[in-house]
Amino acid sequence: MGTFEKDKLNIFLDLDGTLIDSRYRMYKLFSDLVLKCNLTFEEYWNKKFDGKAHKNILNEDFHYTDSEFQVFETNWMNSIEKNKYLELDTVINGVPDWLERISEKANLYIVTARQNSVYTELQLERLGLLKFFTKVFVTEQLKTKTQLILESGIPLKAVDLFVGDTGHDIKTGKELEIYTVAVLTGFMNKESLSKYNPDLLLNSIVDLNIKKYD
Repeated sequence: MGTFEKDKLNIFLDLDGTLIDSRYRMYKLFSDLVLKCNLTFEEYWNKKFDGKAHKNILNEDFHYTDSEFQVFETNWMNSIEKNKYLELDTVINGVPDWLERISEKANLYIVTARQNSVYTELQLERLGLLKFFTKVFVTEQLKTKTQLILESGIPLKAVDLFVGDTGHDIKTGKELEIYTVAVLTGFMNKESLSKYNPDLLLNSIVDLNIKKYD
C-alpha cells in the first residue's frame, strides 16, 4: 500500500458499488438462500434500485414471516463475504486506470462496512487494487465509517472528498465536514441519491476530476 503524504488531498472511497460491482454476488446469494426464487437478476435489482430492502422483497414476493426473515438475514451476513461469492465481484470499468492516475495526486483510502478486514484486503490484492491505497478501513460492524476516520488521526481538510454510492456515504462525508461525491454505479438511483444533497453526483468515479481540488 501507499504512504501518507501530508500535502496531498485525502480521498475516502467506499468499495462495493463505488469501485467494484458486487451486484452478481448479492443476487447469487439471494437466489441461493431463497427457496423457489423466481426473480431474474434484472427484476431483483429493479426492486433494489427502487429502494426496497430485502425484508420488503421477501414479504411481498415470497410471503416471509418475521422469523423467516431473521433466519435469512443471519444466513446472509454469514455468507456474503465467503470466497465463493466474493469471486463474483468485478472491478468497475476504468477504475484501475483512474486509481493509478489519482494516487499520484492524493492519499487514497478504502472505507467499507464489510465484516472482515483480512478478506477485504485479500480481495483488493487479487483484483490488483490494494497497491493504490494508503489504508483500508473496515467497520467490521463495530464502528461507523465516521468513527474510524476520526480515530485514525488523519488531518482532514474541507476540500478532502468522501465518495460513495449510498445515502449513508454522503452522510458520512457531511459528518466529517468534507466534500461529498455520489456515484451511480452502485445500489441507488439518481433520484434517491439526490435526496441526500451530495456536493457532486456522477455516473461513475472515473468521471471525477480532482484538478479543481489540488
